[in-house]
Amino acid sequence: MKLNFDRLIKQIWQPKLKRSLWLLSLLFILSATIPPVVAKTTKPIPIVQMDSTPQQLVQQAQTAYQQQDFTTASDLWQQAASAFEANQDPLNQAMALSNLSLTQQKLGEWEQARETIQQSLDLLATLASNESQQQILAQSLAIQGQLQQDTGHPADALESWQQATAIYQQLNQTDAAQQSQINQAQALEDLGLYPRACDTLLAVLEPELQVTSCSAFNRLTTEELTAKLDKITEQDPQTTTFLALRSLGNLLIEMGQVPQAELALNTSLTIAKTLNDNQELATTYLDFSNLKQALFATEKVRRRRNEYRDEALSSLDRATELATSPLTQQQAQLNKLGFLLQLENWSQANTLASSLIPAVNQLPASPNKIDAQINLAHHLIDILEQAPAQDSSLPSATAIDRLLADAARQAGHLDHPRLQAYAFGNRGHLGEIQANLSPAAAYTQQAINLVSNFDAPDVSYQYFWQLGRIENNRGRVEPAIAAYTKAYDALQYLRSDLTAINPELQLSFRDRVEPVYRQFVELNIKYASFLDREGQEEEKNNQLIQARNVIESLQIAQLNNFFREACIEGTPQVIDNIDPNAAVIYPIILSERLEILLSLPDQSPELYSTSITASEISSTVEQIRAALLSPNTVTEAALPLYQQAYDWLIRPLEQQLTEAQIQTIAFVLDGDLRNIPMSVLHDGEQYLIEKYALALTPGLQLLDPKPITALNLEAITAGLSEIPEAFQPQFPPLPGVAGELAQIQKMGLTEASLLNEEFTQQALKREITTSGSPIIHLATHATFSSDPEDTFILAWDEPINISELDDLLRDDTFNRPEAIELLVLSACETASGDANATLGLAGVAVQSGARSTVATLWSVVDDSTAQMMNEFYTQLQQSGVTEANKAEALRQAQLTLLNSKTFNKRSVGLPHLGTGGGGKRVSRYRSMRLRLTFS
Repeated sequence: MKLNFDRLIKQIWQPKLKRSLWLLSLLFILSATIPPVVAKTTKPIPIVQMDSTPQQLVQQAQTAYQQQDFTTASDLWQQAASAFEANQDPLNQAMALSNLSLTQQKLGEWEQARETIQQSLDLLATLASNESQQQILAQSLAIQGQLQQDTGHPADALESWQQATAIYQQLNQTDAAQQSQINQAQALEDLGLYPRACDTLLAVLEPELQVTSCSAFNRLTTEELTAKLDKITEQDPQTTTFLALRSLGNLLIEMGQVPQAELALNTSLTIAKTLNDNQELATTYLDFSNLKQALFATEKVRRRRNEYRDEALSSLDRATELATSPLTQQQAQLNKLGFLLQLENWSQANTLASSLIPAVNQLPASPNKIDAQINLAHHLIDILEQAPAQDSSLPSATAIDRLLADAARQAGHLDHPRLQAYAFGNRGHLGEIQANLSPAAAYTQQAINLVSNFDAPDVSYQYFWQLGRIENNRGRVEPAIAAYTKAYDALQYLRSDLTAINPELQLSFRDRVEPVYRQFVELNIKYASFLDREGQEEEKNNQLIQARNVIESLQIAQLNNFFREACIEGTPQVIDNIDPNAAVIYPIILSERLEILLSLPDQSPELYSTSITASEISSTVEQIRAALLSPNTVTEAALPLYQQAYDWLIRPLEQQLTEAQIQTIAFVLDGDLRNIPMSVLHDGEQYLIEKYALALTPGLQLLDPKPITALNLEAITAGLSEIPEAFQPQFPPLPGVAGELAQIQKMGLTEASLLNEEFTQQALKREITTSGSPIIHLATHATFSSDPEDTFILAWDEPINISELDDLLRDDTFNRPEAIELLVLSACETASGDANATLGLAGVAVQSGARSTVATLWSVVDDSTAQMMNEFYTQLQQSGVTEANKAEALRQAQLTLLNSKTFNKRSVGLPHLGTGGGGKRVSRYRSMRLRLTFS
């Protein structure tokens, strides 16, 4: 399988270009006789040559700096520092040295800049603390922070800026303090600490937005946020307000909160157009393009995608036209090149890439130039790997490697381990696609060694992944497994922060994260087969156990990605601790075959391989879905499809299941197989449900083996037999619901019942909060989708989406005497045509906190549902609500329905046991352990 690796790792191999200019104060202070001045680029002012006093030297240095004549400015600052030293004026000597350090940074003299700023700080440490000393100390700390940030040490920069901010606040210099806070937010963002960065920016914007935390900001409605932003544009905003708002917009894009980002950046652009500063406007257009690209990536409507595409490209062109800084011009062009490649517009991309090569090389030496070089090389590799017809004017692989080697050398001289790692990582990838595997492995290992110098598991997992692929292609299986293990461990470490550290991962999870798990499992299986042939039974079992753990971890990662937050944790379990009469079947879909991993109590896992491709599985699943959904399907005509699925998943295991006396089968389904009910599998004589109780689970890691005691069979029921006009005609009436709820009530099971207009979100919340009923039965329309926003349960007043369901069923159950034992969702359906819609079903199951969830996969016959539910509760009344009984009770209910004379046999798969639910989840507000039965 060919991986589009270049896009897979765009965020890692393509270092993020700085999108915002730093508003770093350049202060010229002479014993408090010269006021603070902010350095800005102005029209050239001639320097008057004369015998200079220290004060005149400072003025001349300031003028040279403003003219961007940094060499002259550096000489003049050095002279001023020497003159102040001769005059025994250490305070202003420290001031001159700090400005000298800033000027040396502009010249790329990084080591000298470090030494100079340290001299300034050492001098200040010897002086008594007073207002003037504190003023210059804050300046020196701010300049040190800029140096640390530019050389790849954001944690150190954060500390320096925090100290500077504290001093500015003590001096009541609000603008300088806010400016330093904006810088802190950039460092926090670079460290992956997005919520803290958000809180820091909101502290700057508090007078305008009147919120001080990111959580409070997220609770603002669109109307509330729009009203607050409109007030900002109606007044004359401060420069710090503008910069903080723009930075907040960029951060919200990174956090995946694109609608809020759009409002913030639209306001920023409106303000930028009033500033009469083309450079600031150019930078804002650059940010605005990032927003439009994010909207393009997530938009599903073709017309709007085209609008966002055109707006993104035109914004980049405007940024290029307006920018007075060559660096900003090249940043805009590099961003445009990356977007053209995303659009697969190879012709324009080739032309632009050719023009960028000399332009990037002409940039002055700086970390930003190294960024640009690595970005350009990254894009050139993309063209080399992906373009249908390569432009002969573009550099060869050898030339691209030289460009990266130069970037690595400069980054090493700068002591910038991140940039070095990016450069070596790109060299490794270039070698990988060119099949130069030995040097590719060496370069990738160099990148890994550099990664260890800073805490960046979001980077390291991709380097280890790359090394694993390279070693596997070299035929070195054990080193490949070792590298994949490191990549997997990094992802496990990241799992609690994955969506926060890099929200791009959640938008392209199936490209950037899922392949690591799948390739690792495939490698485990490949190695296990080799060990089996070599007679190394114990090591073979270890590889299969690892494969099982990895595929379960993938299930958890998929659910976390679905929720857009790291909300699920897992603990490895063995089947013996769950149910001694149950088996767990893991179908693992690989590109060219299907692997079946079987876990039986008291036995080592066993592996069965079927020569069936992923595309064949997908095709058969679609045919089964079509047969189940069509009202015209004749059961006999569909049986060959059901038998085919049985032959893949069950036939190879029949003997082992029989010998182990298995009564219940739990499936941990993979890929497209999630989209069909396992009850339809047919051996030629019987449906699978006639032989075994069936359950679905995201994995044993989510199961709590602690048994439950028998409970009173009481239920809260709620449902809609009528549909409010606002939700018609999308949702038809469910006339059987009234009878369904009445039958449950007649059986003496109902503690509270809410029908039609009584079934509101608040009413259901009230009943759940005050009741100890172990069962929640909802007979209403519910839709499951791969998008959490489109996954909801319909109440009379409004749809209850999955996040609200979390609040409803989970956060209000802390004071309940018992956890919710069983959630029953009657008359629900998965989104038609959505291949990943069953993630929504699994998401509801986990999010509900119930130990088990029963649901249908799509719309079912109303009367059939009522009939089956009646039998289900009858079975539970007879056997009790215990972990061993729920799956069997549902099985008996399905069999009763199956054998009913009035039942349409084509519907055998419809009233399906949906999924084992609830797991250990970390609440957004607190941590709690929730239990789940195996059934």
